[in-house]
Amino acid sequence: MKGKRIPTVTLVLGLLLALAAGLGLAQGPEVQNETSPQAEVSLSAVVGSKISYQGVLKENGNPVTGNRDMVFRFYDNSSCSGSPLQSVTKHNVPVDNGLFSVDLSVSQSHFNGQGVWLRVQVEGTNLGCEEILPVPYALSLRPGAVINHTTTSAVLNVFNQGNGWGLDAYSKGHDAVHGRSDASNHAGVSGTNSGGGIGVYGYSGSGTGVYGSSGTSVAIRAAGTGIIQSSAKSYVWISGNNLRKKHSTDSTQFELDRYGGVKVRRGTDGGTTRDVMLPVILPGQLYGQNVTLTGIDVYFKSQSDFDGIGGTFVRRQTEAGSGVTIISDGTDRSCPAGTSCSYHLNLTQNNELSDEQGVVYIAFQLFFAGADTYVQIGGVRLTLEHE
Repeated sequence: MKGKRIPTVTLVLGLLLALAAGLGLAQGPEVQNETSPQAEVSLSAVVGSKISYQGVLKENGNPVTGNRDMVFRFYDNSSCSGSPLQSVTKHNVPVDNGLFSVDLSVSQSHFNGQGVWLRVQVEGTNLGCEEILPVPYALSLRPGAVINHTTTSAVLNVFNQGNGWGLDAYSKGHDAVHGRSDASNHAGVSGTNSGGGIGVYGYSGSGTGVYGSSGTSVAIRAAGTGIIQSSAKSYVWISGNNLRKKHSTDSTQFELDRYGGVKVRRGTDGGTTRDVMLPVILPGQLYGQNVTLTGIDVYFKSQSDFDGIGGTFVRRQTEAGSGVTIISDGTDRSCPAGTSCSYHLNLTQNNELSDEQGVVYIAFQLFFAGADTYVQIGGVRLTLEHE
């Protein structure tokens, strides 16, 4: 009967790891006079998720020469017990005077900062249980690691050339991403920064600067004073149906249309003009930020060239019975018969609302060709800004 080959082994093992991004590569000689890249590098291929494993295999004290079948099993415990995380089988591994080297395709998900141990099986015989240790620079990616550097550029750059995330973070009981900045005009990430600058800053040339999504809870939350500030404009539309007489005793008539507008007629009283008011409800603040009125657009029609709007007035109340003028425009405006028109006025003074002063008054002076001709007010749009 042939004797079974029993590797009573002195197995000197070397594991070369570079798993920061699923890379398997051994360190070569230092390159002299190497220059740093000056621009973003475009990769034509991605290095595979492999590790290089080298060792010295002896049987009965003698270096082995020949081919051997080997199985490499990875475990999450120091006794290499239970089900392995992964097994890699290599057939006919060449061994020359005891020396062998293999490349092992592994799942990068197993190398996420947890401890991993390896047991090698040669020709059916299990050999030891060794901890896989990282190469020194890979320690910067283990849990709790600190990357500390003084530089005018980024300490860490993450690029994704595909359609997935550049960075994905999760925390079971705290902030998923926490950032701080001492600069007064640069961002932390979670909103804590000792320099009084920006808590969170997001920029996109054509997409979304900052995006929040939640299935059942808060997507974006502001704490502290609660201020949410934006340079984007907001608009409030006011239906012409809301128009009313300034003087309840005059003969002004209103005919509401089905689209939110109103036809205004002078009625039988004398004179050629009528004063009318358009009530408006506005927030003085939005999410803690004062609202500023920066524009008013009026949409209207004239029955004839002699019907139109002769005055536009916007005022802000400072207290009951008192206020300041935002704009008083006395320009006569009319439309060719049956034609829709609009005009815009910039509001530049006394136009900031607040939590204490937010009542706004809008009024028009209308002029008419006769008692039965009309001016049709479709509505008004107010431009609101918050910065």
